[in-house]
Amino acid sequence: MYTIKSVSEEGEYYLVNHWYKFKAIWQRKEKITTKRIFKDEKSAKASLTKLLKVMPEYANDKLIMVQVNPGGVMEDLYAI
Repeated sequence: MYTIKSVSEEGEYYLVNHWYKFKAIWQRKEKITTKRIFKDEKSAKASLTKLLKVMPEYANDKLIMVQVNPGGVMEDLYAI
């Protein structure tokens, strides 16, 4: 499972899958659950691409693909 981490002056936030359902596009690490992350990298990237089309200011943040292992352990994979 995957998500995307955004690092900026405001802090670290994670991209939420089904953001409309959870009423949040980005959330802090403590709020991220398996229901709020993506099943694969492709889905996470597609969601980010759509977001950047309407909110291009997020492109200035440091964006990192994150793998979420069973048990909720998050591992940074690569910069986007």
